[in-house]
Amino acid sequence: MSTEANGLHTLSRAQVEQFRRDGFLVVENLLSEDDMAAVRDRTDLIAGGRAPHVPDDCVQVEPGLRDGPLPEDRALAVRKIYKVAHYDDVMLAHVRNPRLVDVIADLLGSDDIKLYLDQILMKPAFHGSAQAWHQDSGSWRDMFPMDLVTAWCALDDATIANGCLWMAPGTHRWGMIPRHLQSDLQNSFVGQFEPVPVEIPAGGVSFHHSLVFHSSRPNTTPHRRRGSAVHYMRASTIKDETVTDAPKVPPFIQVRGQSFPGCV
Repeated sequence: MSTEANGLHTLSRAQVEQFRRDGFLVVENLLSEDDMAAVRDRTDLIAGGRAPHVPDDCVQVEPGLRDGPLPEDRALAVRKIYKVAHYDDVMLAHVRNPRLVDVIADLLGSDDIKLYLDQILMKPAFHGSAQAWHQDSGSWRDMFPMDLVTAWCALDDATIANGCLWMAPGTHRWGMIPRHLQSDLQNSFVGQFEPVPVEIPAGGVSFHHSLVFHSSRPNTTPHRRRGSAVHYMRASTIKDETVTDAPKVPPFIQVRGQSFPGCV
């Protein structure tokens, strides 16, 4: 691990400023072919039910396919795999990949980093649930400051047709919008910004702030779309134990650096 003269590991000052302005940043060709092959292969093993070391409740089938006959390859019907870095060495190595973590360190301004949660998000062919506009911190309400960063890694080309992310630039600066108001905003607030589709070739990574509004649309293609979403935070983050309706997540994994008493 090395730090350049500008105090950053890998990004330029302009890239960091772009992230601070827009709430997201795309870095193409960040993951190597070997990186992607390892995660793809392990994703298909887990999604196909061929990884007994991973609990069944880590795998979620696409809602639109649950009531009908599943394809012979069950992996083609899976929507989400999550919290697997706690059970699988390949996924843990992915979470700790220096190519990802160096960028995260630059964006968080810290080398003391923990994992909040890891997910593999898949959109099966001709299905792939849409995601309405939302802020990640709307769910992660027990984490302070609300300043987490997600690395969304394209394991397949992410396109408009197959349900890539859409971002609302600058909306992280609005702060946290209460969830009971977000449904009212779905139609009204979209006119306040120009949504940006984040199309990424396989191997590229989109980094986004936990307060930036983002969404995705269904997959209308005959091919599934796979992406890895790894959610990182500073090790100095505080968990508010009085919040009872936040997601129940496993113990936070140290990704880099040190831990601090009283923090996550």
